[in-house]
Amino acid sequence: MSIRTEKISRSIQRDLAPILSRYGSKILPGELITVVEVVATADLGLAKIYISVLGSKDREVSLRTIEFHNKEIRRELATVIGKRIRKIPELNFYLDSTLDYAQRINKILDNLDLGEE
Repeated sequence: MSIRTEKISRSIQRDLAPILSRYGSKILPGELITVVEVVATADLGLAKIYISVLGSKDREVSLRTIEFHNKEIRRELATVIGKRIRKIPELNFYLDSTLDYAQRINKILDNLDLGEE
């Protein structure tokens, strides 16, 4: 990934976080949405947004709800970064599984019998 693409990805992440926080309180009350990582393509046509949803009973439903409001979120992002970036990328949202993976590893480590006597 080029330096320019990395800078734009970080900018999108920084500017998208408060937007999702604001929209999250409206469309998903009681849930906390955080932007974990943003990966933009070289041509800035697409940005993969990895999010974490805390306080949700069904994270897949929360993801679909966010995807349903994708156009509104993108429009809001365009008003924030439109002067810095000529082309606002399409936003694809994905659930970040890092926390689940870490919890699974911790559970495995807790269940290990280390043979200590």
